Order: sequence, then C-alpha cells, then structure tokens
Amino acid sequence: MRMMKSLSRLLLGVSLATAQVLHAQPHQSQGVDSVQTSKGEINRLLLHGATMSAPIVAAGLLQTLNNQHVRELRFAYYPHFRHHYDDYLQFAPLAGQLGLRLAGVKGITDNPLQMVVADALASASMLAITSAIKYTARVERPDRSSRNSFPSGHTAMAFTSAELLGIEYGSRYPWIRPVGYAVASATGLGRLLNNRHWVGDVITGAGLGILSAHIGYWAADHIFGRSRRQLSPAAAFPSTGLLLYLPIEASALYTGRQAEWYASSRSLGLGAEYKPEGWPLYLQAELQLALQRIYRQSTTAVDPSAEAKALCLHLGVGRDLPLWYNLGINLSVHGTLRYQHHERVLRSDELSSVSLPRLALGVGLEFAPHWRFTRHLGLRVPFGTDYVPSGIQLKPVAGDAIRLRGIAYHISTSLEVHF
Repeated sequence: MRMMKSLSRLLLGVSLATAQVLHAQPHQSQGVDSVQTSKGEINRLLLHGATMSAPIVAAGLLQTLNNQHVRELRFAYYPHFRHHYDDYLQFAPLAGQLGLRLAGVKGITDNPLQMVVADALASASMLAITSAIKYTARVERPDRSSRNSFPSGHTAMAFTSAELLGIEYGSRYPWIRPVGYAVASATGLGRLLNNRHWVGDVITGAGLGILSAHIGYWAADHIFGRSRRQLSPAAAFPSTGLLLYLPIEASALYTGRQAEWYASSRSLGLGAEYKPEGWPLYLQAELQLALQRIYRQSTTAVDPSAEAKALCLHLGVGRDLPLWYNLGINLSVHGTLRYQHHERVLRSDELSSVSLPRLALGVGLEFAPHWRFTRHLGLRVPFGTDYVPSGIQLKPVAGDAIRLRGIAYHISTSLEVHF
C-alpha cells in the first residue's frame, strides 16, 4: 500500500510537470477545437483502430513459434529475475492521462466525464476480450502456475493505457503516443523476464490493448453524441527521424553439406535507426543477447552438444527504398562486434571441449521488408547474412580438433516504434 501511494504521488508529480511544459509550448491541430465528428466518421475511427491492432495480433500469433526460444534466452541470461514493477507500470500511461486532465491540460474530448467513461469502457472491453480468450485457449504459463497465459492481461492493460493517452493528447502533442508505447513495452518485457508469459502472449496482448482503447472511445463518443476526433487523411508517413525496433532473430551457421557439426543461435535485442532530414542514408545500431548452440548432424539426438552466450553489437548504415505507400525495403551493411562468453559442453560423450574467442569482429548484409501501418507503429522482417572469420573451435571425443566457420544466415521479426 505504501508503494502504491508513493507511485501515485510520483505519477501525479510527473503529470503536473508535463502539464506546465504543454501549457508553455502548445501544438495546435488545425480545426481540432471546432470540428465535430459525424457518427459515420466515429465508426470509421473504430475500423481504423482495428486495422492498427490486427497486424500486431497477427505478429503475436506468429511469435508463438518463438515462445520456447525466448524463454531459453531468459533463463540463460536472467534466470533469477524477480521484480514486479510491471504490476504498477501497466497503469502509468493512464495515470498520466488522468493527471494531465486534472492539471487542466485540454485533450480531444470536450467533457472530462466523456474521457473517464471512455477509459472505463476501454478497460472493461480489455478485461472481457482477454478473459474470454484466456479461459478458452487455456495456454499454460511458462512458470506452470496456471493455464491462463494467452494473451497477457498486463500487457493488454499497458497498451490500453498507452493508446488512451495517445488518443486524448496525441493529436496535440505527437511525442506522447510513442512515449506511452515505450512504457507499455517495458511492461511487456517485465512479463517475459518474470517468467509469467510467453513472447506470443505479450505481443498479442499489445494488439488487443490498442483495440480495446478504440472500442472505449467509440462507445463513449456514441453515448455522449459528440466527438472531435478526426481520421487523418491517407498519406505516406515521413521517413526521417528516430525509430526503435525489437528483433527476435534465428540464425544458422552454414558449414557445408558434408560437415559433421553445425551451429545455430537465437537472439533478442533492441535496435535503433536514425535518419537526419535531408540525408539519403540512415544510421543503425543494434544490441543483441544471443544463445548459440552446436549440434552434431550425424546424431538423432535433439539436444545440443555445446552452447555459448554472446553479446552482439551491430553498427551500420542503410538506405530505405520505398515500394508502395508505406511499404518498403531497408538495405543495410553493418560491422559486428561479438563478446562471447560462458561456453560449455553439454554432451561430454561427443565433445571434449569448445572454445570461442572472447572478442570477434565480423561484417553483415541485411534486407528488411517493412510495413508502417500507423504513424508510430510498424513491422519488419529482416533477413541477411553475417560473416565472423574467427569461428568456433571444437575438440570431439574421437577425432581431431575442428573449427566451425562460414556464413551465417539469419531471419527475424521486429515491431517498430517511430518517434
């Protein structure tokens, strides 16, 4: 209870401070104070919200294929993580929205009561949708505590809160929505680190949360019979500025058809791209936590013979090639610095030892088809090649020492947040 009170005071203080900034530097949307939205437009706004959330839900369903791989990364790097900040952080964007309104910062709704009703209906919609799916799908949680894992209710609440904040204040202050998404994403990360949810649960919950926020405002607009929300005209989004993305990557080291040993890895990371206005190229940086495993091709066992951890830093430049509307392909080249550690033999009947250089340099090439489906959200599916000359040194139980090296092929999926 004391923690909740402290958190509430902190959020109110941040809201009041933000309110002073917003009053000092207002950004007025053209006609937003005078234009009333028709009922047909209100319905189209709900459809727009559904089209925003559908790609995220689809990505979450696709990421269920990586559930076990992301969980293995969690246990490899943070096996004893137990911090429950996500129980409180899920409400932070909503607390910010209410705090700004209490501080007198004008939002998109005329009546504060209409905003509160929208918040309540959105929260109720989120609970109804997630609960119905949870107790129908009955997916077991990764910690095996219950069978109501899919989708993540905490993440759904966090993105409901973020979208409610964005709907109310995003048209006047464009930076608010991506900040809300970043806070909501931190909640989802907490659910993974605390071993309470699979990665597919978290991403699907994010999409359902965004949808729930739009349901809440749609219902409140009809109940009160008025709205000043406007559907933005269809246009290509600007390609300059900063974006963050969260890659979940799978890669395999090709060592030849006749090779007895091969290596594959899974990684999870955070990437950033920045394109200054007027520049033809963008700058790229990506940090990944990787778990690399070595297998013997001649055996029928599915367990790896050895594994190693690696921290990978990619720095590069690229060019965005527009294809159509907000679809495009990013082409980039990068240098790689790998810090490899904690290698260990898992099957002593096959390997005597495994060793990797602590630091390794490499180069890579990547193609990334991407789709930016809102001003602040997008999806990408990067694939490419990497070459690290130093390789992996193996000493089999029977036979001479060998070095695994070659070209690694990778593919990943990423959610993008544009600032």
